[in-house]
Amino acid sequence: MEMENKKKCSNKKHSEINAISYCSECNIYLCNKCLNIHIEYLETHHIKTIDTNNQEIFTGLCQEKNHKNDLIFYCKNHNKLCCAACLCKIKENGNGLHHDCNVCKVKEIKEEKINNLSENIKYLEESEKNIEESINKLKNIFEKMNESKEDMKNKIAKIFTKLRNLINEREEQLLSELDIIYEESFFKEDIIKKGEKIPNQIKTLLEKGNLINKEWDDNVLIERINDCINIENSIKNILEINENIKNYNSKIFEINFKPEDELTPEILEIVKNFGEILFNETFNLKFKFKPGKNYEITKNGLLATKNSGGNNFNCAIIGDKEIPKNKTSKWKIKMNKIKNPSFGGDVLIGIGPAKFKGKYFHHECWCILTGSQNKVELIIKGKTSDYNNNNEKLKEGDIIEVIVDRRKGNLSFAVNDINFGIACSNIPKDEELYPTIILYEQGQNIEIV
Repeated sequence: MEMENKKKCSNKKHSEINAISYCSECNIYLCNKCLNIHIEYLETHHIKTIDTNNQEIFTGLCQEKNHKNDLIFYCKNHNKLCCAACLCKIKENGNGLHHDCNVCKVKEIKEEKINNLSENIKYLEESEKNIEESINKLKNIFEKMNESKEDMKNKIAKIFTKLRNLINEREEQLLSELDIIYEESFFKEDIIKKGEKIPNQIKTLLEKGNLINKEWDDNVLIERINDCINIENSIKNILEINENIKNYNSKIFEINFKPEDELTPEILEIVKNFGEILFNETFNLKFKFKPGKNYEITKNGLLATKNSGGNNFNCAIIGDKEIPKNKTSKWKIKMNKIKNPSFGGDVLIGIGPAKFKGKYFHHECWCILTGSQNKVELIIKGKTSDYNNNNEKLKEGDIIEVIVDRRKGNLSFAVNDINFGIACSNIPKDEELYPTIILYEQGQNIEIV
């Protein structure tokens, strides 16, 4: 989106209208209406179109406050055009800003600026392509990071959904258990309802009993006997209910829930600290080869060639930078010159200590053997095994990338940007380790890329 042009027309009548041009001779800004008149009557004046992306245009006049003089000098110290007031010996009111600088006339730097311009054009032409490539790479990284972020959010959401489901299931289970305990262990509500009816039942039975006792009639003996049986049965029922009421009144009911009405500190601590966002930045480890035995270093320490010792794993080349702890780093090694020795081995690439103690260097390293019996093998402190069943022997020009995650203790390798995954996950997290390359045949050379 283009920046809005905020310069206004110098004509007071048009002071609210945006200017589109500038007259160098008149030192005024012109709107569309004024421009047409200006060109008609002052056609020899130099009119400059205002670039809407650049608020300031070059007028040829000094922009320092109260100067407005022609810019006829050049300050080499500040790489800036200046006027006579800028060079004034009296340093006040904005004057003398460049009094102590190395100053010359503008025409004296013409050749220098022309030469610089050619170099700058070349730089801009190269930068145009490089910046475009860099921006595209940055876009890819940004997209991958966003994909990674969304993937991580989904993983977090799934874990916490599972936790919430488990919590809900546990809640329902506890509520169900509570209902069962009350139903099986304690009195039912009907005991209270039956107990509430007893006073009326007793009153009714008393009235009926007194009446029968007062007006006993043998003529209806069976009926009276039946009435007595009913009273006796009713009393038996009353006694049973009354006994239940007394029993429950003598009991103390207590049900507790742990952690009762508040969460225990232990649970709170677990919940507060559950999960962790780990940031594991991967960066390119910049290092050079350190001087050592049986090899020479060229290309400012980036290229190493085995020049003595014959054919044997007796040439260990160590990097001059320790592999950072608690971080992930990576570097690339190019297989420049590879021979095919009868032994079948080529180059060991990986990590190892700063100094080797034993006779066999590879007994102290974590690395891959880039050619043994026509396949790539993994070597962990002298023990050899197939590496991802890669049966293709590496060739000259191949690039081996080593990725070391010191936080997790993982070591991975990639060949020509094809990652073959984690080779081993027992890398010591606290030991001092360095990039390590061990050459077998004399004449082999490898290069840090």
